[in-house]
Amino acid sequence: MSDKPAATPDGFCSNTKPLTGTVRTINATKAGPKFFHLRGRRMAQCPCGKVTALTDRGLLRRHRQPY
Repeated sequence: MSDKPAATPDGFCSNTKPLTGTVRTINATKAGPKFFHLRGRRMAQCPCGKVTALTDRGLLRRHRQPY
């Protein structure tokens, strides 16, 4: 049996909880104004293997599982 969480019929991952210890904040201040949208963004890893952004409540955003 696979360790990946179940996927919905349209291919999206059904997991909303990030792996513990994988939450980090992106510091893109030296990248310049083009990447201003990345500053302070919180990222975490899903058990399916994808790294996605977190919502304000600390849950993973909706994402597709990697192949």
